[in-house]
Amino acid sequence: MHEAEIRQRSAAAAVPLPVNDCTGNEDGSWWASRLSQCQIDPDVRYTLRDKDGKVVATALFAIGQQMDLSPNSLEWTETDQLVMLEASPKLPALTATWTTKCAATCSPATTTVFSKQPVKVGQLLKKTYKVADVPTTKYDFLDVDYTLDFDAAGATEITPPSTWDAEVRCDDKLAVANTSGCIVPWMTPTFNVSRAQYGSSADMLNWAQTNLSGHWGLKSSGKPLHRLQNSKDQAANRQVICGTGKFTKDPAITDDTCDEFPFAGTYESGALNGVTHGNQCAQVTSVRKNNTGDLAFDWQTVTPTGTVTGTEKCVRGHIPGPLNSDVGSAYGNFVKAARLADNDGFWLRVTSS
Repeated sequence: MHEAEIRQRSAAAAVPLPVNDCTGNEDGSWWASRLSQCQIDPDVRYTLRDKDGKVVATALFAIGQQMDLSPNSLEWTETDQLVMLEASPKLPALTATWTTKCAATCSPATTTVFSKQPVKVGQLLKKTYKVADVPTTKYDFLDVDYTLDFDAAGATEITPPSTWDAEVRCDDKLAVANTSGCIVPWMTPTFNVSRAQYGSSADMLNWAQTNLSGHWGLKSSGKPLHRLQNSKDQAANRQVICGTGKFTKDPAITDDTCDEFPFAGTYESGALNGVTHGNQCAQVTSVRKNNTGDLAFDWQTVTPTGTVTGTEKCVRGHIPGPLNSDVGSAYGNFVKAARLADNDGFWLRVTSS
């Protein structure tokens, strides 16, 4: 290894990378939650050539980006960072120009993050700015395009600009009534259901994911569940599985109610997949373990009743009413927090706490 190259690599190692929520995943890929996406790319390269195409000088940069969205606002914040990690000895003075362009319904449509900004080894450029979507009558899938260009005075040939993109989805009162917001559309969120909070209702979900072939919402071996938004269709699903005359309460279970999974508010509901009566679902019942008055602690688990083949398209359970309704409320809150649109997918994970 040449001495100059050793010096360059030592300089790069000494210059810290940008820091954001992707720190620890510096691979140049977008990482996301439902309401945020970020990346750190430590391998953005610039090459200066002479008129004959011979390499004259090189530089290595790192970029960092973070976009923070809201389920209740059409405006989001982005923070962009650029740092030069190393430069070869003959590199002339460089400037950087970074431009962000959003889709036609965005305001502003173009943001000049940096414009011919001088850069040198170890110097961190950073800018935070806001972008908003002007709401339309449909879902706005917004392409956000980035261009990063370096310029050297007197250069006869330079590296073409780097370009990449990201995507945001916004809507005005479509996914959730009376609110507007934006999410990361390619990220499938997870609905966490706590055993400690929901007792046997949570255990019924886990039992179904584990024992029935649908494995609905189970990330390791199943497919995502999908939100069904139409309230009339949801009610029709409940009627098929738990409607009048189709379920007999068990007096031994506190405030017994008919609980079903997959949820009536999903496209995976048994009623939408060939089931015409709740007795065609696998049947389970809550098991009392304690008698403290804390329903989740007293009724922690379920046990199957009757014959279970494992191929049933749903599960129906005898579950204490508050545990059943609380899971339903939690699902409704999750829909709002993740801003699930009709047919949006989500995973379901049963947790211990």
